[in-house]
Amino acid sequence: MDILPGGGSEHILYVDDEEGLAILGQEFLEDMGYTVTPMFSSVEALAAFRAEPQRFDLVVTDQTMPEMTGVEMAVEMAKISPETPVVLCSGFRMSLESPGVAESSICEVLLKPEVFDKLPLVLRRLFDGNDSF
Repeated sequence: MDILPGGGSEHILYVDDEEGLAILGQEFLEDMGYTVTPMFSSVEALAAFRAEPQRFDLVVTDQTMPEMTGVEMAVEMAKISPETPVVLCSGFRMSLESPGVAESSICEVLLKPEVFDKLPLVLRRLFDGNDSF
């Protein structure tokens, strides 16, 4: 039986153009104790991040969104605050070697639909600075 790590008090920016998925992500992470700001537009999320980058400890974002992909948004966020980690969620196989990822602060790529299964462990590993699972 796998034991999931506990949550935390960090502030997460959760970005998904599907409002229902963003709210689901918000509720899931808030139940673990995190503070979550859901955004339904990558352009609006980038604007919020640009206005107050210190407000967010980590960003979770969908890859496929209109106007700006998750990778494109993460590249712009890295120019503002390169130390803020980004977790990219995608319905398509991607890796940290995928085009554009190296220029961003993306440190983890999670494949849908396994996001909620793996996200708690990934977050604790990133927040606690532990490179191993």
